[in-house]
Amino acid sequence: MAGCYYVTALSARGLESRPSNTVCNQACPQFALPNVFTPNGDGKNDLFAPLRCPAFVEQVEFIVYNRWGAKVYQSTGASLAWDGRSSSGAELPSGLYYYQASVHFGLLERNAPPLVVKGWVQILRETVSQQ
Repeated sequence: MAGCYYVTALSARGLESRPSNTVCNQACPQFALPNVFTPNGDGKNDLFAPLRCPAFVEQVEFIVYNRWGAKVYQSTGASLAWDGRSSSGAELPSGLYYYQASVHFGLLERNAPPLVVKGWVQILRETVSQQ
């Protein structure tokens, strides 16, 4: 966790020592998104979510636009796991979509501006074969 820390010692009598030097550790934020996912219900790659474990993320504001610039999905939360549906719950068709994610991290500077990630994602909806 991001923060500043120091150590003190406590004697058996309850006397506390002077604090050690203060050491501050900054968070190491990371947030990377894929460019293709397949929300077809096969249990593999069904959600559009960050690659690797995103560290120190406190909130993600996520907006998706279709290729004509119309907003089709929006969410705000502590994590990102989009299932390829519109904000109204309708399945979006296969195709190219554009997104913007504003990611707020738990940093030492509490009012730090968010990391803004813009990009595109391809939805591939292949049918799941029953074998």
